[in-house]
Parts: sequence; C-alpha cells; structure tokens
Amino acid sequence: MGWEEPDCRAITLALDEALANIIRHAYHSRTDGTIELECRETDNGLELSLLDTGDAPDLTKICARELNCDRPGGLGTHIIRYVMDSVSYEASPSGNRFVATKRLRKEV
Repeated sequence: MGWEEPDCRAITLALDEALANIIRHAYHSRTDGTIELECRETDNGLELSLLDTGDAPDLTKICARELNCDRPGGLGTHIIRYVMDSVSYEASPSGNRFVATKRLRKEV
C-alpha cells in the first residue's frame, strides 16, 4: 500500500498486541475462542477490525501502565495508540469489535 518496512513492522506489532489483549482479557487465555480479522484498504490508508465473542471489555479499565514503571508487560495499549491513528472498541450483539485505522501519508 506504500508504507516503508519499519511502518509495516509497527502496524504488525500493534495488531499482535491487540490480538494478545483479546486472548488474555476477553478469553482469559482459553484456547477455544475465535477472533475474526478484517483488513480493509480505505481511501486514505488501512482499517483493521477484530471481532471476538469473549467477555466484553470494560472501557473504564482499558489503560496502559505508566511508562516509567519497570515491571514487564502492560505496554500493548501504548504501542497500539502510538502506531495507529485511531482506535475504538464497540460491543454489539455479534461480539466485541476492535477497530484501528492507519492513514497513509503521501509524500508531496
């Protein structure tokens, strides 16, 4: 789509962190859950959508740990928000939907 290799790696890392969060928090590390991934090219970039049927996220508890904390883990939401341009979480009758977009910045 036009991103440089470092950007592609960053988007992949953000997606990996979102998947890990679903596995850990929606499915409580169970192996029987499903996650549907949709990658869609938009007019100005990319939209990633993940749908799961695990426990709905408590939006008041989605927060990353402090960056200056030296304990391991807890940086996934920082990474996702830093890499992606927008992030949203929605609960619906069909499940929980995570949507993240990344705009492709055109060189002028």
